[in-house]
Amino acid sequence: MAQITIVQLLGIDESHLISVEQQQLTEKTATAFCAMQEAALADGIDIQLVSAFRSFARQQYIWENKFDRYTSDGLTPNEAINRILAYSTIPGTSRHHWGTDIDITDGNATNQKQLLVAEKFHNNGPFAPLHQWMQANAHRFGFYLVYTNNSNRTGFSYEPWHYSYLPEAKAFLNDYEPRTAFAFFKSVGIKGSAYIDYAFWERYYAQFILGVNKALLEE
Repeated sequence: MAQITIVQLLGIDESHLISVEQQQLTEKTATAFCAMQEAALADGIDIQLVSAFRSFARQQYIWENKFDRYTSDGLTPNEAINRILAYSTIPGTSRHHWGTDIDITDGNATNQKQLLVAEKFHNNGPFAPLHQWMQANAHRFGFYLVYTNNSNRTGFSYEPWHYSYLPEAKAFLNDYEPRTAFAFFKSVGIKGSAYIDYAFWERYYAQFILGVNKALLEE
C-alpha cells in the first residue's frame, strides 16, 4: 500500500493547533475550553491543563518506556502489553492525538503530587470540587468525561481527569480506520508490535477505542 503520512492517520495537521497554557489544542476545542475555564473560575474552580495534544512520537515513547520496564521486571511481552493497556493507548490510537482531549486538575489544590490519581477526584481529595463542577457543567461547553466509572464499560481504566470536546472528537472517531492505523503501527517497528496481529487490533478497537462514554458515540 502507499506510504501513510501521520496527517492521514491522525486526521490532524499539528501546524493548525494553537497553544493554551503551554499545551496544544484545535482552535474550536481551545475556544470552548477557555470559555469553560472562565465559567469555572467564577465558581472558584481553577481548571488547569496537565495534558492535551500528544504526538505519535510522544505516545511511542510512553509505550516503549513501559514495555521495556515491564519486560525487564520479568513480564512476557504479551503480559507487558496487557498491563500497558490499563491506562496507555497503542501509538496512533490515542484520543490525545486529535487535539480535542484534555487532562485537567484544579490550580487551587495544595496537594499537587501524583496529580492524575482517581482517588484525588473523590471524597476529600484535592480535585473533588473540580470533578463535581465538571460533572455538573462540562457538557454545557461540549466536554464529556471519556473513561467513566461504569462497570459495564470496556477498555481503559476510569480517568476522572480526562475530558473530550465532543463536537470535534466525534468526527475524528468516525474517520478512524482500523486497517490504516494497524498498517501504520506495524510499519514503524514499535517495540512489542510483533506480538500484535490484526485479530488483536480488531479486539482492541472494539474494547478500547469504542470503550468510552456512550455520549461520545451517539449519532
